[in-house]
Amino acid sequence: MSYCTNLDCPKPKNPPRVTHCQTCGSKLTLRDRYRALRALGRGGFGATFLARDESLPGHPPCVIKQLRPSADAQHILDMARDLFQREAKILGKIGNHPQLPRLLDYFETNNEFYLVQEFINGKTLQQEVKQGGTVYGGWGAAVFERGAAAD
Repeated sequence: MSYCTNLDCPKPKNPPRVTHCQTCGSKLTLRDRYRALRALGRGGFGATFLARDESLPGHPPCVIKQLRPSADAQHILDMARDLFQREAKILGKIGNHPQLPRLLDYFETNNEFYLVQEFINGKTLQQEVKQGGTVYGGWGAAVFERGAAAD
């Protein structure tokens, strides 16, 4: 299946090999490379998708995080762009931390911002917290302190 990343699309599910969404007409690959397969989550500012990288052998899975600023005002877009680029730089500096997915790519298209990260099969953070009640003894704070210091 191909999944449309247009957050306004009323029927985002499409057959696997089509190039454009059969409902809204949006292109189904990002950067002629990443094809969304299904939605993983959605919020007020964007969505997260399970995808595959069609430019690499074996079409490995990845995760696409889409940020869609809610305003069209130029100063809001500029602020969102700045925050997005900062986050991408921090993720790039963190590199291959064993507890975080690697940043594979980042880009902007039509005032929407995308992070492409390594897909790690397993439980979500929400599932881990529900099951165990805590998050791995403070590793998260240490990672974010290092990331903030690297900026």
